[in-house]
Amino acid sequence: MKAKYLVAPALALVAVVAWNVHQHRSLKEVEEKTTKWEERIESSGGGPSRTRVERRNESSGGDKGPLGSSNGGVIDWRQVSQRLADMEESLDPADMREMMAFHEKVAGMSDTELVAAISEVEALGLDEDSLEMLQEVLIEPLIEKNPELALEQYKDRIEDDPDGIGWMLSFAMEEWAAKDVKSAEKWLDDQIAAGLFESKSLDGRSESRLEFEAALLGELLDADPEAAARRVAVLQEDERRETMEQVSFTDLSPDAQKAYAALIRNLVPEDERAGSFAYLVEDVAWEGGYAAVDEFLERVNATPEERAVSARQAASSMIEEIADERSVTGGDIEEMRTWLAKYDPESLDKRTGRAIADATQDCSEFPYEDAEKLARQYFQKSGNEQVIISFLESFAARSNLDQALPLAELIADPARREKILDRLK
Repeated sequence: MKAKYLVAPALALVAVVAWNVHQHRSLKEVEEKTTKWEERIESSGGGPSRTRVERRNESSGGDKGPLGSSNGGVIDWRQVSQRLADMEESLDPADMREMMAFHEKVAGMSDTELVAAISEVEALGLDEDSLEMLQEVLIEPLIEKNPELALEQYKDRIEDDPDGIGWMLSFAMEEWAAKDVKSAEKWLDDQIAAGLFESKSLDGRSESRLEFEAALLGELLDADPEAAARRVAVLQEDERRETMEQVSFTDLSPDAQKAYAALIRNLVPEDERAGSFAYLVEDVAWEGGYAAVDEFLERVNATPEERAVSARQAASSMIEEIADERSVTGGDIEEMRTWLAKYDPESLDKRTGRAIADATQDCSEFPYEDAEKLARQYFQKSGNEQVIISFLESFAARSNLDQALPLAELIADPARREKILDRLK
């Protein structure tokens, strides 16, 4: 799934997203960069950084005017492409102001002008990265102004250009559905009937079709849950979960969330339902913590099994979220264990070991050495070898093999210990 934050409400965020999304950066990274830029702008006192502007103009052969300035009403898109590339890694307040002014200029173009600009850009013979960057800069306001036009104008790109304008059109479906869900649904059905989403892959699977279904599904769950269920039911069983997981669950209304949970129970294959609930609860936990998960489980009338699998995922996700910011402490683990015990007391020690181990991954602020100390601490506290076993079964232990091997000595049963050592090695 491609991150759906192309159409953003804050102009500052739009400015950064529009040139960074083509590099598949995460929303969190984009927000961090935007914050840095806003801080720089505030600290600059609002005055332009003339030294920076002058240096840039000197290196580019003279003053070429503000980004996107026109000559006789014509924007030099090749120059814009180069300037955007030059400014991409900048955190200079002057660059940020210039970029925001440029996006305001583009946002003020009519939908007809935007379509013409896209055609002009595509005729320049730019390299792939530069072309995609400008396409995104122009398609975003077109989608916001006239999603129907964007879809009609570029629908042939959906399957033929899935890495360019094609993938961005699912945003247009989402925008249109938010305004008129029935018209958007009719358009999608007409295109399916016309063969627009016929895949050229051997398995006949169209990832684009699933993206469009997901874009529509988010609105249908609110407007017409029965229609949403019918659309999911038409999909192949192995496509249903993938499609549903592209819907932003935390953006749904409480009633739509209930409808979503019902779709999981009724239409997702039985062996995938637990995974679907675990996937949902991860975002819920990150956004609102343990209390939000409690509310979610009550809202959807979760069964004991659904509560247990959701709680296990939420517990691990919360510890990983903490580790992204700082080292995990015993207090964090105690809070997790107290909460998890309400829903799945049987797995408490197993999930403790695994959550501690998993939190050391992905460049976290929680060193392996600290994780191992916590694992030992909770083994001693609980007396349950499952803390150590689940810790050693993790990728973190295999990645720190020399340090992890002595932990196996804490497993009393020789046969069990050897089995774990064999897996580690």
